[in-house]
Amino acid sequence: MYPLNLKQLQHHFGGELICSETESELEIKCLQIDSRQVQQGDLFVALKGERFDAHEFLAQVIEQGAGFLVVSQPQKTTVPQWLVENTRIALGQIAQLNRTLFTAPLIAITGNSGKTTVKEMLGSILSQQRNTLITQGNFNNDIGVPLTLLRLDPQHQAAAIELGANHLGEIAYTTALAQPDVGVLLNVTGAHLGEFGSIENIAQAKAELLSGLPEKACAVINADDSHCAYWLSCAGTRSVSLFTLETNMSHFWQSRNWPESVSQVLSAQQIQAQPSGCQFTLQSYDRGAIEPSLSAEIQLPALGLHNVANALAAAAAALSVGVTIAEIMAGLTAFSGIKGRLQQLSGLNGACLINDTYNANPGSVRAAIDTLSAISGKKILVLGDIGELGDAASSAHADLGRYAKDKGIDQLYTVGTLSQHASDHFGTGAQHLPDKVSLVEQLKRELSANCTVLVKGSRSAAMETIVEPLQLQN
Repeated sequence: MYPLNLKQLQHHFGGELICSETESELEIKCLQIDSRQVQQGDLFVALKGERFDAHEFLAQVIEQGAGFLVVSQPQKTTVPQWLVENTRIALGQIAQLNRTLFTAPLIAITGNSGKTTVKEMLGSILSQQRNTLITQGNFNNDIGVPLTLLRLDPQHQAAAIELGANHLGEIAYTTALAQPDVGVLLNVTGAHLGEFGSIENIAQAKAELLSGLPEKACAVINADDSHCAYWLSCAGTRSVSLFTLETNMSHFWQSRNWPESVSQVLSAQQIQAQPSGCQFTLQSYDRGAIEPSLSAEIQLPALGLHNVANALAAAAAALSVGVTIAEIMAGLTAFSGIKGRLQQLSGLNGACLINDTYNANPGSVRAAIDTLSAISGKKILVLGDIGELGDAASSAHADLGRYAKDKGIDQLYTVGTLSQHASDHFGTGAQHLPDKVSLVEQLKRELSANCTVLVKGSRSAAMETIVEPLQLQN
């Protein structure tokens, strides 16, 4: 983080300082919210939740050498304190102040599917020439985003962060903290349908990124998503770059009355699926043009048409902050993928395993099915339960079973309560197993050299435990 002190925090955000003038001007070098991580001199923010109150651990953090405290209840200690009404809000305020000191490009990404992949692609692109900060793990909510912003320091020259949400207003809040130079909106699928209640509410939640962008910021929007027109209206007069898998640009421009804010469109031409990824021609078009202003051959080491779209999104965002096409080409070629995201592995008996167990929602399962369907040989889909779908859970799983059948998947194996609906609606070639042990034993009998097995499920289903015993061990 940038050098800050308690005096600055009180000046900007109010509250009461319980310390001497000298102590209020001491430099804060590191912030912690986990009492177990506190080291000598750290600032500790005592958060409160429904099931915990970090004020109960203040004696421990003081003993560990905490140099400063952010509390909502005054403490009997000589450690300097910033007394505030709400420590959760204070955490965001500290992060917001740290962000204002960062003058390099910051790109924020949201959407139901692909956030992490696009963030990692951007990390690979930006780091070709810049010291780049990216979100670690799933630090993309109203606590994770502030912690990510607090990692920004004078050494960083670019940043790419994820914004997630499980309720309306969350992305509005994190966007206000992050103040992105570019906001990327990827898509809306049925993920988190249980929390939001409808696809429309999810689209509205994601749009909070666009409406919260600074006026001089740029929006990058998926032109192929059915909510594109709504998102364009939310972007207002901000400059917009679109990305699309449409190859006929004359048809693209005539397909609707695009607002004046649209200044650039990126598309992928001549897409070729390869055993280890995709090759395509990235082309950028100025507003209304049918001939590209920029063209580059991309070798992307990632499977699936949806990852071509993810690469276009990353490229559009990078171009918006002045990155060269050479850096984009090098960064996408160097993209190493993400463990558990369409990760190709060697399976038993010469089979190909695709580990796509990182997480799942209906849209990402369809994308995985599309990827599997394009591979030659016998195609086996292994599906665990997909969570957070609310009342739509049964019908969503049934739809996926039908979709897999229609796409030419040869066999479907399922495990879990909800996934049985997928097996039931797949029909001949489907089998639902009572547990993972039975599933693994059945799959071992099926694996052969002309076979590809793709394993998918929500994080809660822990389907990676299916992959491990099927993988060829070195």
